Amino acid sequence: MSTTGSALRELHRIHKQLTDLRSRLDRGPKQVAASEGAVRRMELDAEQAKEAHKKARIASDEKQLQLKSREARIEDLKSKLNQASSNKEFQTLKDQIAADQQANSVLEDEILESLERIDILAAKVKKAEADLANAKTEGGKVKTRVDSEQAGLESELARVLSELKDAEGNLPSDYKQDYARVARVRGEEALAEVEGEVCGGCYQMLTPNMMNELYLAKPVFCKSCGALLYLAEGRGVGD
Repeated sequence: MSTTGSALRELHRIHKQLTDLRSRLDRGPKQVAASEGAVRRMELDAEQAKEAHKKARIASDEKQLQLKSREARIEDLKSKLNQASSNKEFQTLKDQIAADQQANSVLEDEILESLERIDILAAKVKKAEADLANAKTEGGKVKTRVDSEQAGLESELARVLSELKDAEGNLPSDYKQDYARVARVRGEEALAEVEGEVCGGCYQMLTPNMMNELYLAKPVFCKSCGALLYLAEGRGVGD
């Protein structure tokens, strides 16, 4: 009684399980890396928001100092106005005072705008810091979950690899060399179930001769994708 079909079916099932486990093992570190990347982006956003807020405050402080300096100069010009020795000097001082007062009026408007901008930027800093804190919290949760899952997946992978070794031992000797050659490099894709008379891996139609060899439990490879073929349960000799 041939057990070739059942042995290949079992090996394919195990290889699929291994593919899934390895994919999940690879996905965990990628999720951690993604969360760490999000934290770095939030850190950069927070730093940029703080820098913009700092620059806006410095610029506003400079304008306020400039305003105070001009106000002091206006007061000085006013005192000189009362001591003008000629109409020409009086008019010159008066024109300078008017120019400085006009400049101060513009500067006061700019200061009000800068204070409003500082409030907006302060709100952005607060939001960026909150987003960063949330990203760090979520990142910590992701790492804790992944670390916990990885241990279980590693254990399950070891168990399935042991199961694979046992299943490979059940493979007929005339299959072992061909199976080992393709399984070593292709894993799950090394095997394909025949669906009707079609390769389940690439859907290539099989020749009558290939189908006959499968029924005779001989090693048959798909001419299109190179997978080692096996018949569905109940179709092979001895199934």
